[in-house]
Amino acid sequence: MDPFRDLVPAFAVGALPFAEGARFEDHLRACSGCRDELARSRGVLLRLSPEVMPAPRVRDLVVDISEAPALPIDFEAFAWEEPFPGFRMATVKVDPARRFRASLLWARPGARFPSHRHEGDESVLVLQGAYRDEEGRYGPGEVAHRRPGSVHSIEILPGEDCISYAVNYGEVEVIGT
Repeated sequence: MDPFRDLVPAFAVGALPFAEGARFEDHLRACSGCRDELARSRGVLLRLSPEVMPAPRVRDLVVDISEAPALPIDFEAFAWEEPFPGFRMATVKVDPARRFRASLLWARPGARFPSHRHEGDESVLVLQGAYRDEEGRYGPGEVAHRRPGSVHSIEILPGEDCISYAVNYGEVEVIGT
């Protein structure tokens, strides 16, 4: 694995110290993989905040969500759980100090995730397929955001499997069936 790959999100938001940023820029000249990853990260940043440098909380979210894996995903590389029929989840990253969890969600059309409450913020980047909840419909490249205390349920829309990358800051409590 390229040791510079982990620096891409921080570089995208200007969070690397000067010397480390200069080394990363040198690396970018030779590494097309990091250049591609940087373009993806900056694309996410522009969708969230096109004209101003984000506040630290937003910057953390951008860095966290920019770590979403690119398609196609090697599904065999993850340990999947199926909390509800047709709905699979795989934990990708956990940081207990930040109460942070990043998960891949993979669901079949028609699958439902019952009503649940978010203790902290949640942002979901849809990579493939689509879903809807009480606030709208979300398709590839779109980010759905839920504030602490929000309650919603999810239905996967017809078509292809829905693959999403969710970042949560706090627990999720299922309150419906």
